[in-house]
Amino acid sequence: MRAFLLFLFIVFNFSFASDFLYNFQKIVSNSKGFEARITQKTYQAGFKNPDVFVAEVKATKPLTVKIDYQKPYQQTIFMNKEKIVLYNKEENQAVITSPQNSLLITDVISIFVENKPIDRIFSVSTLKESDKYVVLDLKPKTQDDVKSIQITLEKVTYIPKSITALDNDGNKIEITFENFKYYNTALNIDFKLPKNTEIIKQ
Repeated sequence: MRAFLLFLFIVFNFSFASDFLYNFQKIVSNSKGFEARITQKTYQAGFKNPDVFVAEVKATKPLTVKIDYQKPYQQTIFMNKEKIVLYNKEENQAVITSPQNSLLITDVISIFVENKPIDRIFSVSTLKESDKYVVLDLKPKTQDDVKSIQITLEKVTYIPKSITALDNDGNKIEITFENFKYYNTALNIDFKLPKNTEIIKQ
């Protein structure tokens, strides 16, 4: 009897995990974009204390992301299919590089605006649930730069509460979301560099 109950428990959890991932994937697929306020903690490999940033994020399909950092200093990360721009307002300097040189933060945000099923990009290694939240531990199937991603989602709304991502060099970011909102229509996101900006191309 005990073995039978354990079998039912395993089947139930596997079924819940499959259903939850399917529903989350459906919401992301139907959504055209999102916006949120984030607090980002960046842990560099070998250092204990994180750098803490506060930013406003907007992302839309097709793949377009804009992150406006407000604290501790003002800078913008803009990404689309053609380029990534890192603009430092204080220095009036911008680095422009290829999307192939993506950042850990852009890898994370892109999950919500890439036109690819989540289960095609990631495998779910574990799923944990509480009364209000579900935690998904994801392992990339093909991406070499990202080692693992953990997403904490509200159980009913599928709105992310936090994301933790680790890369293969031991760097880690922790993102907490506030005022997250999915959109059913595409957002108008653009970014133009101010005049006389020093541009560095990589």
